[in-house]
Amino acid sequence: MKVAVPRFAEQVAPCFEYSATITIFSIRRHEVVEQQDFRLQSRDALDRVRLMRDQQVDTLICGGLHERVEQMLCASGIRVISWVAGEVDDLLNRYIDGRLTAGEGRPGGRPGAAGGEGV
Repeated sequence: MKVAVPRFAEQVAPCFEYSATITIFSIRRHEVVEQQDFRLQSRDALDRVRLMRDQQVDTLICGGLHERVEQMLCASGIRVISWVAGEVDDLLNRYIDGRLTAGEGRPGGRPGAAGGEGV
């Protein structure tokens, strides 16, 4: 399984469309076995969706993103867990453990506000 997380240093980037770096983690048996960083040159949403598809990403964990971009990702078979905030390692561990919920970082702190659910 592959999980992508747009980054700002060690934190999840607040907006997928404007992040400069994304890390793709390969996970096997509840353990990260590989990670690869990508510098995102283009801010075009189609380029970012194409990268996720080309890298065979299963899930994107991110801060905010535009609804149109989320729809394109979902149409490409990529699960989106959006509106989360925090350190990448912590979010990834919570995802692996099934404890990450979409909407945790949304203003007002309403878990599930983005239509997500626990993993």
